Amino acid sequence: MTASTMLLLKISRTKKRLSNNVWYIPISVLAAVGLMFYLSSLLRAISMAGRYGLIEAEIPVLQVPIQDTGFKHFTEKGSETLTADTPLVLLTRDAFYFGPVSAFAQDLTNVRNKFYIPHAEGAPQLNRLAKDMERWMQDKEEETGKARSRTVLFLPTEEIPMPIVIQCIAGLRRSRLFDKVVVGGGLI
Repeated sequence: MTASTMLLLKISRTKKRLSNNVWYIPISVLAAVGLMFYLSSLLRAISMAGRYGLIEAEIPVLQVPIQDTGFKHFTEKGSETLTADTPLVLLTRDAFYFGPVSAFAQDLTNVRNKFYIPHAEGAPQLNRLAKDMERWMQDKEEETGKARSRTVLFLPTEEIPMPIVIQCIAGLRRSRLFDKVVVGGGLI
């Protein structure tokens, strides 16, 4: 009889030990925290603005309307036209050069129709560029009587890294002088 009570007592202790789980509460708390973190990051990603971190720039294309074969009478029109008086900003390793497109396309050797802003310790001086361009554009507007162009043609040379190009495009757009920044290539 004593052997059987001992056996029952041992079985009872084993059942208590198997059912005594101290890990249920920490695991459920950890799962709840993980779920909250996942849902909050998902909610943040959904609610973030779509333009976060984007810098808008345009690439010039030649305007060639396609024939309307569907007889819908749709004619494609360009949003902006680049002319010889459109401002151009050339970014080189040493400096900014700016002036009208004609100064870089036809009169490349003439130094009197271009402006030069050297980099300070290798960094582009975007504030000085914006101030000098604003003065130049005001003078040109008074001189010619034409309204100033709200589009600028930005031409970085091939050795300029992309983060610096993006920073310069953002600086030109932030200056409020231009509505559109057109990234050009192969003009010189």
